[in-house]
Amino acid sequence: MGTSKIETYLGFCIRARKIVLGADSIERQKKGVFLLVADGGIGKNSLKPVLKAKEKFACPLIMTETGVLGETLHRPAVKAAAITDDHLAKAILSVVDSEPQFKFYSGGNN
Repeated sequence: MGTSKIETYLGFCIRARKIVLGADSIERQKKGVFLLVADGGIGKNSLKPVLKAKEKFACPLIMTETGVLGETLHRPAVKAAAITDDHLAKAILSVVDSEPQFKFYSGGNN
């Protein structure tokens, strides 16, 4: 299948150190989060700090299918990530609709 554009952009985030991995690390962020990404298999207790960060930073949250985020980041244990670069966040948001395994969080069960 090849790599998706979102996978490429997330790779750029990792190389530029513009990504925060894990719900606990996201919870400790004081400023500068422009996009949140959570795996569909994230637990309810791990999702709570991500949803709080969504409200705190007024940024969008993208949910993936179960296991996709860890596979995309090449870190299987990661269930949540925060993008801390405005331009990379906008680039990811511009291609979300073209990739079926990623969708915007709308509340409730996705």
